Amino acid sequence: MSDKIEKWRGFVPDEELDTYRKAGFGRRIGIGRKPALLNIDTTHMFVEPQYSQCGREMPEMVAALTALTETFRRLGLPIYYSRRDDRTHPTYRGIWNLKLGTAGDFQYSRDPRADEWPAAYAPREEDRIVLKNKPSCFFATPLEAFLRYDEVDTLIICGISTSGCVRAGATDAFQHNFRTILVEEACGDRSPAAHKANLFDLDMKFADVETLDYVVGQLTERFGR
Repeated sequence: MSDKIEKWRGFVPDEELDTYRKAGFGRRIGIGRKPALLNIDTTHMFVEPQYSQCGREMPEMVAALTALTETFRRLGLPIYYSRRDDRTHPTYRGIWNLKLGTAGDFQYSRDPRADEWPAAYAPREEDRIVLKNKPSCFFATPLEAFLRYDEVDTLIICGISTSGCVRAGATDAFQHNFRTILVEEACGDRSPAAHKANLFDLDMKFADVETLDYVVGQLTERFGR
């Protein structure tokens, strides 16, 4: 049984893990020739509990994604940020108006601070920012074109929420044939249960779920100068 399947023993029943082993899931994809960091939705709205979309404080996640960002900056590797686009008009919010009870609230639709990033890991001039209106940062955005131009073949993903926009972005990255890696400690969710379940499912099918230490070590070994 592969290490990736074995590490989930105790979270997933053995008989279920056996079905993933039988199907050949859980292989490691690995880092390719040129990785980029993709930071999804880590703005104030999703990391500060005074906002309705932040379920809880996650200081360990913030520390991990800050360390990850610093690693990419140190190694001179590209960093992409994704966040919500303009939500001021009901049409821009779209079907969120029906699904989300706070879609019309000031802090969701009009608070300018909500869509800014904390200073510890905020974008710099050399970074790329992609605006989106739906969970996936690939849907109706130029992200894939930007990545192809930059000759990126690997996306290392951090952000919020694991069960929502992170999962959507990771799944679409896989569908566009990018090597897709999620840094476990640098992803977060309002629901710890949903966080863990989605990490397991992505690790089996569409991505590598790796620890911060593993990813930083691999990047430093491969791309350190």
